[in-house]
Amino acid sequence: MVLSRADRLGAGRQIAAPEENPRLLPHEGRSQSGTAAGNKAKTVILLIGIAAFCYLVWDFGIDNIVQNVVRVGWWFVPIVALWAVVYLFNALAWYIILRDHASSVRLGAIYRLTVSGFAINYVTPFINLGGEPYRVLSLRSQVGIHRAVSSVILYNMVRMLSHFYFWIACVVVALVVLPTSIGLVLTMVAVLAVVVSLIVFFYARHRMGIFRSLMGASTRSRLFRPLARKLEKNSAALLKIDAQITELYRERREAFYQALCCEFLARLIASFEFYFILQAIGSNLSLIHAFLINGGSSLILNLFFFVPFELGTREGGLYLVMQGIGVASGIGIFMGLINRVRELCWIVIGFALAFPDGRSQTPHSVLEMMEQDTPAPTVKADGTSSIALGLNLPKHSRTLDE
Repeated sequence: MVLSRADRLGAGRQIAAPEENPRLLPHEGRSQSGTAAGNKAKTVILLIGIAAFCYLVWDFGIDNIVQNVVRVGWWFVPIVALWAVVYLFNALAWYIILRDHASSVRLGAIYRLTVSGFAINYVTPFINLGGEPYRVLSLRSQVGIHRAVSSVILYNMVRMLSHFYFWIACVVVALVVLPTSIGLVLTMVAVLAVVVSLIVFFYARHRMGIFRSLMGASTRSRLFRPLARKLEKNSAALLKIDAQITELYRERREAFYQALCCEFLARLIASFEFYFILQAIGSNLSLIHAFLINGGSSLILNLFFFVPFELGTREGGLYLVMQGIGVASGIGIFMGLINRVRELCWIVIGFALAFPDGRSQTPHSVLEMMEQDTPAPTVKADGTSSIALGLNLPKHSRTLDE
């Protein structure tokens, strides 16, 4: 049994859940078979992504790619280079979330995982989340499985929250800049109401966590009983991750808003892509219009997140946005095509950064890793679990293993 300092002094009554030892070497405590299986799993993820990328190139057509790049001309260089800056702010947001708990993790490593993770996301047919397991697997050896999972979840939660604030800013700018009509006002009010509701929901998750509420909700319906059993099996690990999720907003509020600002700035910088495309075709639309185009298209893409490879939704969304701001709708389709060519370039870069180097250790699945790395709960004399109590320990309580 591992005792907290309070218990050793005889003054306390709680037993803390054992913490992950940051000094544990990546290979310690993990079987050779698990390591080999993990490397295979990581390689399979990348090979599937490469196959999907080849399909996208074939479907888009090499001739079509070349024609669009030629039409944009030298503007294509800053369009592609711009995303190196966007990814830098994405990586900085993730790094801020991690830095207080993983001093050994460098921003350069986070940048590499950010780019490669988004590359895998781009070629994931549904939901665009294929890169998140890869990020967890790659980060696990440095920070432990629980911190890797919670940091990836937190980053995506902060990223979505930045989208919501970005859309609110777009609604305000649209009402000021665009010609007003009853239809526009009603649409903007509806969008504003939905987005504000989502912001309230996300802040509640940052305060209260995800998995505790999910476990409670799943047990109340027969339909979700299989999910409830799966969650119960991994409850100790999931509750530990929940505690790490809520810790960012509750105890590191400044870091939370720093990460949020970085993600919001990434959204703003990405608007320059549309401005560069407009300049390339000789349009007189301003940077404000590019900002609105970015906001409107990202909103539509997120509404239709379930469409494989965003086929049709990107171009169709930009078509509608350009129509909404009162310019030729065909420009929207051209913008969508340039977006895709830019994505293809960064997919190549991302996969070059992501290809396995044979040093990462990853078991069969994220859930299996959490089971392996979560210690069995110790039990007090009154029958309560140390894991459950440990999640609610004061900020400065810790375990002693010397």
